[in-house]
Amino acid sequence: MKKLITLVLALMMAALLLTAGAAAEDTYDIIYLTPSTASSFWSQVEVGILQAKADLEAELGITINYSVVGPAEEQETEKYITAFENAIAQGPDAIVTATLSIDSTVPKAREASEMGIVLNFVNCGLGVGDDGAYEQYYNEFYYCSNDTIGELAGQAFLQAMADKGMSTDKGIIGINMNVENEALNHRIQAFRDYIAANAPELQMTETYYNNNVVENSQTNAENIISSYGSELIGMYSGNNITSDGVCNAVRGAGLKDNFVSVGVDSDDIEITALRDGYLSAIIVQNAYEQGYLCMENAVRTVVTGSNPAEQKQINCPPVIVTTDNIDSEEIAFIMNPQLSK
Repeated sequence: MKKLITLVLALMMAALLLTAGAAAEDTYDIIYLTPSTASSFWSQVEVGILQAKADLEAELGITINYSVVGPAEEQETEKYITAFENAIAQGPDAIVTATLSIDSTVPKAREASEMGIVLNFVNCGLGVGDDGAYEQYYNEFYYCSNDTIGELAGQAFLQAMADKGMSTDKGIIGINMNVENEALNHRIQAFRDYIAANAPELQMTETYYNNNVVENSQTNAENIISSYGSELIGMYSGNNITSDGVCNAVRGAGLKDNFVSVGVDSDDIEITALRDGYLSAIIVQNAYEQGYLCMENAVRTVVTGSNPAEQKQINCPPVIVTTDNIDSEEIAFIMNPQLSK
């Protein structure tokens, strides 16, 4: 009898150990390393990440231990790198991130990949898109082509001029951007190239950088307005923080009827300015889609042990948002994504 009880207990212990092992194998640690915990754009990316997490947990019967880390503001690149180091030290199964400091991030990406951590970039990676830069140091990159953003901004700018009956025979466009780096420079150059090809009589200012500070952007825009006066026909702003400052300056100067302003990405200030007529169009990336696809790929990669994507870099195109389509269901979700119930 004692032998039977001992055998039963041993079998029960073995079953418990097997169950525990299976549970451990079905639990994965994934970190979202954001460039800014305060940014509405990166929060929209996280909505997509969280939706993918929920969907994949339900589909695959797994548990994902999820955490988000990163600096408060995008310009705090040293804090971003420190957060990257700390994330690597935790030894997670995957890290989903975006970087605005490519040179500093490359060594960390290499370290993570050499440790076997699945590293996926969303929106801002180690190159400008499909150029393949440092692709040996990450698993997958979901992005929105900065060339496409710039081209669409140019298209929207000229269309807004046409809608307002403005001539392209002369005029100056103010150019504004947050920071200068290899990837983001394409947003500016593609806009310049489009305007030069389709409205060659229009002139453009140098690029005014603001270090991703709204107040700096507003000051830059106010200086452009005062410097060029009636010759200034509009502004192009390469990201939402920059556009916020420009919108404030344009509103303050009362520039609306014969003035065009185009921004990139969306937030409350831009949306209000668009509705009030102080912003003509917003080039909006689908942050939710980028976040969802990036997280989905990371999860499937860690679960199966191989990257299911056929391409290393995947472009998620942006859309032009104006007062004509801002209230459509599709655009409303892109600009303010919500988790499904």
